[in-house]
Amino acid sequence: MQNTVKFNFVGRFVVFAVIAALCILPGLVALLGAPFGLNLFNLDVDFVGGTTMQYALHRQVSAEDIAAIHELVKDVSGEAASSVVTAGDGTEVIIKTHNIPTEMRDAINDSMKEQFSITDDDRLDVDNVSAAVGKDLRTSAFKAAGVASVLMLLYITFRFSFTSGASSVICIVHDVLVMLSACVVLRISINTGFIAAALIIFGYSINASIVTFDRIRENRRLLPKENAATLVNVSVWQSLTRTINTTLTTLFTIVALFVLGVPSIRTFSLPIIIGIVAGAYSSTFLAGPMWALMQKSKK
Repeated sequence: MQNTVKFNFVGRFVVFAVIAALCILPGLVALLGAPFGLNLFNLDVDFVGGTTMQYALHRQVSAEDIAAIHELVKDVSGEAASSVVTAGDGTEVIIKTHNIPTEMRDAINDSMKEQFSITDDDRLDVDNVSAAVGKDLRTSAFKAAGVASVLMLLYITFRFSFTSGASSVICIVHDVLVMLSACVVLRISINTGFIAAALIIFGYSINASIVTFDRIRENRRLLPKENAATLVNVSVWQSLTRTINTTLTTLFTIVALFVLGVPSIRTFSLPIIIGIVAGAYSSTFLAGPMWALMQKSKK
């Protein structure tokens, strides 16, 4: 069994932790400041309320059509649409905007009829989403994240140890905060799609951390005389190739979606890309070293 330490992950943990802290800072500030009126997130209609309009175009909606609708809404209202997505069998489109008056909705309707040769009957639905509904969605999202974190902590504690579970949950929180920070800096719209992306990263991040801890557990049997720091350094190095291959393979698919997809797909895929990179970082540079430090603290 080769136990030569090729890279001191544990010894450089402070550097990795500082980098992680800088990456999560915007998201953490925005999250903690939200209850006090600090609005740094670009919240979609799903969370703050607004107007939704659904139209039938009687043909497959293309990426060019969606881009044209974005421009149309901006020209009429002076503000970009929160999102424009296809519906039904791909021949319908749903426009989401912040609350706009009736006159502006009628102006958008007239522009849609002129540009896409449709009639009033093709406006299938106009609806207002209240802020109360958005508040319920935010509450449900936090509950889902909390329940998922607790269940993951219990599972990894049962499978490995409490220190492994605690390290994994900290890594998950790091990954989601990095995604939130990217939303603050890049002004990515936060909607129900973002919640789905965050839950996807929950699963991806925990899987990456489990691979690391599984390797540590094997090496504890093979190298019983080594201390926790050496076990982590050896184990993380051994699983590094697997982490890189898994990350790149996943990124190729998601990046293709981002490059070739329509704006709504890009809004969904960009947070996933950021979360995958954050998950690879945390599982490699944070999870194992934190476990080693916790083991040292226990002693």
